[in-house]
Amino acid sequence: MKKLIITVCILAFAAAAVQAQNKITNVRGFWVVEHNINLPRVQTIKFYNDNNKLIYEETVYSKLNIKKKKTRLALDQVLDRLNERTAYVESKNLVMLSLNLRH
Repeated sequence: MKKLIITVCILAFAAAAVQAQNKITNVRGFWVVEHNINLPRVQTIKFYNDNNKLIYEETVYSKLNIKKKKTRLALDQVLDRLNERTAYVESKNLVMLSLNLRH
């Protein structure tokens, strides 16, 4: 009887672990922030799609702290908006507007 209970418990834990790993993330591209050590207040944000193709690029003249959740969330939202469009975006202020930065 003990072996049966232990076996059932092991199978239950294994089933729970399998379902936890089946999460499907909806990753639709990525963004990269580039900066120069000599010019720390000038940063370039590049947005890429799933095929590693550049879809948007913007230069920002203020220091972005990408460790902040608010900054990462704003960049992710810009990426989502860019992924909804199929052509290259001509507007040059998407990041500055989403983060309320001054030029």
